[in-house]
Amino acid sequence: MIKKILIINLLLLNYLFSNTFIIEDNIKLSGIETSKYQYTYIDKTSKLTIDDIILLKEFTHIKKTNYKATKDKIWTRLSLKNLSSFNKKLFFENDRPLLDIIDIYIFKNNMPYRKIKLGDDRSIQLREMQTRKSTFILDVPKNSEFTIYIMHQGYSSISTFWKIFDRDSYIKTATFEAVAWGFFIGIIVTLILYNTIIYFSIKEISFLIYVFMLIFFTIYQIYINGFYYQFFSSFNIKFLHNINWSTGFLAQAFVILFPIFFFKPRKDGLLYKYLILLFYINICIVVLFLFSIENAQLRYLTKYTDFVTTATIPTLLFVSFWAMYHKLPGARFYFLAQLLYFTLIFYGVFVSIGYFEHVNNIWIFIPLGVIVDVIFLSFALFMKVKKIEQERLENEQLLISQSRFSTMGQTIADLTHQWKTPISQLGSQVFLLKATHNLDRKNFENTFINTLPQIESSIKFLNHTMDDIYNFYANPVSKEKFIIEEEVDSILRMLKNKIENNNIEIIKEIDEILYYGYKSSLSNSLMSILENAIYQLIHFKENNRKIFITIKDTKDTIIIMIEDNAGGIKNKNFDELFHIDYSSKKNNGSGIGLALTKRLIENRLKGTIKAANTKTGAVFKIAFPKC
Repeated sequence: MIKKILIINLLLLNYLFSNTFIIEDNIKLSGIETSKYQYTYIDKTSKLTIDDIILLKEFTHIKKTNYKATKDKIWTRLSLKNLSSFNKKLFFENDRPLLDIIDIYIFKNNMPYRKIKLGDDRSIQLREMQTRKSTFILDVPKNSEFTIYIMHQGYSSISTFWKIFDRDSYIKTATFEAVAWGFFIGIIVTLILYNTIIYFSIKEISFLIYVFMLIFFTIYQIYINGFYYQFFSSFNIKFLHNINWSTGFLAQAFVILFPIFFFKPRKDGLLYKYLILLFYINICIVVLFLFSIENAQLRYLTKYTDFVTTATIPTLLFVSFWAMYHKLPGARFYFLAQLLYFTLIFYGVFVSIGYFEHVNNIWIFIPLGVIVDVIFLSFALFMKVKKIEQERLENEQLLISQSRFSTMGQTIADLTHQWKTPISQLGSQVFLLKATHNLDRKNFENTFINTLPQIESSIKFLNHTMDDIYNFYANPVSKEKFIIEEEVDSILRMLKNKIENNNIEIIKEIDEILYYGYKSSLSNSLMSILENAIYQLIHFKENNRKIFITIKDTKDTIIIMIEDNAGGIKNKNFDELFHIDYSSKKNNGSGIGLALTKRLIENRLKGTIKAANTKTGAVFKIAFPKC
């Protein structure tokens, strides 16, 4: 019988308080949604006061808690009763930052108890809880009953989605959100710095656009999530409110600009023209919302400008399909980024602007989506870098090949001068032997014995020069053992005509070093530096021309120094000497050039090359490991 009475009493309590939030001993106050218990009324006149509202019977229980930008005032009513054994301290938090005006009217046991003014149009210094979201605290004694009326008004979307916490759960939730946002901002800042460095390294404009896209998108997210309001309270809040809409559409403009420079569609194509049109529309919206600083009513135009965002997101997804169809580098990662953008971010953005209904913990959708989105875009950019590097290596190899052909022509021209004398001597010696054989056979044997060494010497010289040419223009793909001094002598033999005709003295101080490495890379590098030294001596030194070649074998490093006395390098910025487009020669010089010399030494020999001026000229110092 007693059991039946208890059940009847429980059913009666549930009926009496079916529209009331009941606090009991076993209830867990960790983010309870008030939407289950609250009633809503939309004041389309925006003129009703609390005195009018408490008399209204038109409050209805609806599931909707998310509203597009409207001039109407949206009122909610919530009743709660503490039937627990303890007094309770409740934290009420609206899940949407940046609500402009919130007025809270609290009635205790049907009597006016307290009024609280919240909203980001009001100073955070006047708040009891100086947090980025609208939050207030209510002490609820046991056996007390409260009715809470909340008026929401703003120029942007409005959320009536409130949560109730106890002290511990509120601190835990706020701490988790702060850590998550710190993690998000840390990743974004890292990506901004990383891609800025890459831009200045390779001068690829898509990286710069990506950086600006991240900057403005992050500024927009930081603002709409209330961090400016919380941490920059000394700023003009209304100014920040209005400028933020421009920031958001500026971020979107860079999002559109990115595939234009990343994939480079044809300028006469429909896709390029459409993206450019969309970009300029976004820029016009940026300018439009700048005027909202003086006229806040312009912010209600978001219900029209939102169509631009609606058009932008599927457009970017289409661009990713187009890029994959044309097998462009980075297209697959770009597609994954846009697919995620189309789902998580698209949904998150449209919840935040009031088109979709609120979802619990929606705040994490956008930062999480942004992080994964920008990571995929970073992978796409990495593929772009890989493609650029591949093209650079191919162009570098082409330049080396072209330079070798150029050098080959000049070298062969020089060698023809060197070969004239031995070939002429061979002709004279053959003629002498033939004449002696025909006219003076008695002395033929003596003449033959005396002439043969001279013939052998001429043939050896010609053979050496042919070997020098072969060794210099060979391009072995693997390392080999060779003596460095022999390579230096081989290069000097090829340059012999230039050296002797211009009265240049070569002074060598070379340790005997057996080196295991890329012979042609070292030979090409030494040839380039020696040719530059010879050029400088011919054009800037009239007499007493000298080149000093010093090669030292230290414990772990081989050091090569090539010095001339031609007066020094005019450009004091020595790093510019190794730029691909730098030349001090009036006409195009032969050889692979100092820029490619630097790359050969760094990439093939794993060494360094530096230039400096001396008292009488310039010196190039090469250092590389012995093995």
